[in-house]
Amino acid sequence: MTTFNAILMTIFGALAAGAGASPAAPATVPPAPVTVAADPAAVEEVEEVLVTGERAGPGLWKVRKGDHTLYLLATLAPAPKKLQWRSREVEEVLGRAQVFVPARFDVDADIGPISGLRLYLQYRKLRGNEDGRSLQEVLPPPVFARFEALRLKYAPRDRAMLERRPALAVSELWRAAVDRSGLSNRSEVGRTVEKLARERKVKLALPEVRIEDPRDTLAEAGQIPLDAEIACAEAVLGRLESDLANARQRAESWAVGDVAGLRSGAAAQASQTCLDSLRSSARISAVLRDFEAAWLKTVTDSLERNTVTLAVADIDGLLRPGGLLAKLRARGYEIDEP
Repeated sequence: MTTFNAILMTIFGALAAGAGASPAAPATVPPAPVTVAADPAAVEEVEEVLVTGERAGPGLWKVRKGDHTLYLLATLAPAPKKLQWRSREVEEVLGRAQVFVPARFDVDADIGPISGLRLYLQYRKLRGNEDGRSLQEVLPPPVFARFEALRLKYAPRDRAMLERRPALAVSELWRAAVDRSGLSNRSEVGRTVEKLARERKVKLALPEVRIEDPRDTLAEAGQIPLDAEIACAEAVLGRLESDLANARQRAESWAVGDVAGLRSGAAAQASQTCLDSLRSSARISAVLRDFEAAWLKTVTDSLERNTVTLAVADIDGLLRPGGLLAKLRARGYEIDEP
């Protein structure tokens, strides 16, 4: 889920960045109201992640070619809010690194002030459903009932998500749920490592992605089939109903460096279902490929040219079948697991 949410917001946010946007109809006969037995004033307590003391997270993956080494720090979101992270291994590598590659991108969409304003207005419109319909009107009643029960559990005062398209509604619900669980969707570890790299004057290499025809790309994002978005919503709701404890456990596993505990099929399955909904758009599928290709090119170019490179990547993107580690192996690089 995290991967889908990050990529969706990256695409939408990058296209509308020129106007400072942030992710986030004809009348119809509304369906009968769905009644959910939940009292916002008596929301059940949600177990929170508690990680005490200083933690280093998992060790570094090492990608080798001769005497050149690319060190990979795998980050995880959601991660514990109160995590005190410090990795002396990362600090030692930064002391020798010529290049640092963060997990963010330099996105060029060629947006001027006027185009940026138009994109922002287009962007805001695309957050909602076609013809101004509510989430209740577009989701099948059983799916909406599940959504509403979870909204009342995790975000009873947030009614704005009831006007969102399904993929964005479940993204907002997911963020509210992890927040209530003592987790954060922001990768503070990645930010911390980038700050350390800047302090040590390590060269920063940002993967570069250019998005052609930003208005058409954004328009196509709004044409993702409803069935695909509903499938994404059901996958995320299923994870929230039965597997949020797994997200908490993975966060704790990351904090203590338990790589085996991070290999969660449930998390990967929900992310993949939502990614498939994005890939139903040819333009967005191409953008997703461009993001991955840009990161791979940046790290492999640095590996070929420098003796030591440190890079940050999302752990699910590294470990999934056919993911970044698999692609690096396919290129003939030797990989040492932490």
